[in-house]
Amino acid sequence: MNVWERYTDIEGIFYSHCQSIISEIPTPKLKEAHKSKDSGSIIIEGIKFIDDSILNFSEYLHIGNIEKYSYEYIQPTGFFFLYENEGVENGIRKPLHHLHVGIMKEHADDSLLESLPEPLIEHKGPHFMAPRISFNQFMGIIIVNFYNEDNRNCERMLKSLGL
Repeated sequence: MNVWERYTDIEGIFYSHCQSIISEIPTPKLKEAHKSKDSGSIIIEGIKFIDDSILNFSEYLHIGNIEKYSYEYIQPTGFFFLYENEGVENGIRKPLHHLHVGIMKEHADDSLLESLPEPLIEHKGPHFMAPRISFNQFMGIIIVNFYNEDNRNCERMLKSLGL
């Protein structure tokens, strides 16, 4: 798979499979490696959902394989979770596939910030080991946990994502 084929797959998720819960998709940043169309990155920041939640998406492909990824979901309250693979060069400091959970300062009120331990604010917390996750699985987590009111629509989206 090359960078453009992967971007087309991602576009399909936003524009057809999950269009009922997404309200705005910003212009992606696509960057192919000079020597190979099978390597490069796809970055889409600020994808807005119908409830004002935000998704940030990033993948780096090398020779057709997803080598690094970052899938972040931020609710209007500031609660976020982020699945990430920053590559093997980080060694023991971070598990290859890991999860961050916490709250973003800009969204939280002062009393909430005072009650939370520092590691749960922004991305300062631990890197929880997690299994490798696909973007389809990540979107499935969002659909089931935050958009399950219309169960029929939820089931349709999950089926479209192959889950």
